[in-house]
Amino acid sequence: MSPDRQDEYLERIKDEIRAEADAARARAPLPRRDPPPRAARSDASDGIERERLDYAIGDLTGPHYIAFIDHVYRAILKRRPDDAGASMQLRLLDAGAPKAEVIGNLRWSPEGRRVGVQVRGLLPRYALSKLVRVPVLGYLLQWGLAFAGLPVLLRHQRATDNWVAAGFNSVADAQRDNQRRLDEIESAHAALSTEHDRRSDELRVEIRRLQLRVDELEQRAATLERRADALDGRAGTIAHELGELRHYVHAANHWLASLQRSLGELDAAEAADRERADAFAAALPDEGSDAASARRERHRDWSAALAARLPPAGDVIDLGSGDGAWLAALAERGLQASGIEPNRHLAARAQGVRMAQGEPRAVLERCADEALDAVSLSAGLLATSDRDAIELLQQARRALKPRGWLALRCEREAHRLGQGDTDGARWLGWLAAAGFASPDIRRAGDAALVLASRGNEESARA
Repeated sequence: MSPDRQDEYLERIKDEIRAEADAARARAPLPRRDPPPRAARSDASDGIERERLDYAIGDLTGPHYIAFIDHVYRAILKRRPDDAGASMQLRLLDAGAPKAEVIGNLRWSPEGRRVGVQVRGLLPRYALSKLVRVPVLGYLLQWGLAFAGLPVLLRHQRATDNWVAAGFNSVADAQRDNQRRLDEIESAHAALSTEHDRRSDELRVEIRRLQLRVDELEQRAATLERRADALDGRAGTIAHELGELRHYVHAANHWLASLQRSLGELDAAEAADRERADAFAAALPDEGSDAASARRERHRDWSAALAARLPPAGDVIDLGSGDGAWLAALAERGLQASGIEPNRHLAARAQGVRMAQGEPRAVLERCADEALDAVSLSAGLLATSDRDAIELLQQARRALKPRGWLALRCEREAHRLGQGDTDGARWLGWLAAAGFASPDIRRAGDAALVLASRGNEESARA
């Protein structure tokens, strides 16, 4: 090999090493991709009890101000209030008119007569509210009623004071909870900052090591150049050393390429194994008629127990929905239930329910805080370490409303191989560590359902 060819080859090696070092310094982290926004949920019910035509007056006077007007329109006229009518009735309330007068105005309006709702106890109160508007007589009558009702007014005043005090206590509790969560966020931020600093230090050390390696290779190249100039007669020996160096570089490149191919093959094999396992689980034969009947009966009992703790048409997300049977039982109770199933074969088989294929933990992490009335979990999602199980339960508690409930179910279904045991003590430990309260375990043979409230006092009493 000629000296010019040797110099050219050495310069090429040094340029490649410098380019790799510059790329390592300038390499930036991948951009963060925000999760897609949740699709807006459409209510299946407007909350109007059109079949109900009989009320007691106490059923209508509980709400206040705008909520009262909306409630009375839905009960008496079976529709939402229009702007003009609602404004007129609100002006009556602002002028000090009793609620019975507003209810009577709607009940004995032409539209109210056509609907024909019966309100027990309304007529004498409505007549009295109209009678007090008579000049002189109405004034005297109001004086008499006010004097006779002084004890009731005092009792209501004391009750109002207690209600306001309870409200202040609730606000204080919420403020403390928010402060606690803020402290947790700050702690997490500090931990992330520490981890970022540590990784940055490690990266700087690695860059420094590469730079030192580059400098070392440059020194070796300079030494070889000096030796080539000083020992021109040993050109063959130098050519041999350069050949070995080229061999090492090529071997390293070949090893890196082989490693990348191996990692890609491992990832592909893992994905293929998961696909085969999902397809196998989905292809398992359906359970027998007796087992299917028992499962339907179990789902009816469990869905009734959960629906009794939730508001009508409450929002429920079911993680690990399987073939959608449990999701259908929730929908039959009038709940707005949506399901997430990681097995795309099972998700494709589900009919008549709102279910999508996806990663349950990722979907739960994208849920807004305090957005759901209930979170239903398949126990198969907790069949990992205790730490992962508690973290998943904490994410579920974060997404629940203050009066929300968690439903943890364990069923020995064909497509749920290795679902996990029904160890109640272990579940209770997870729930307590995640902040849930009032756990209720309902067993049905080798299946079980655990219902637990979000953890505040009001939902526990409910």
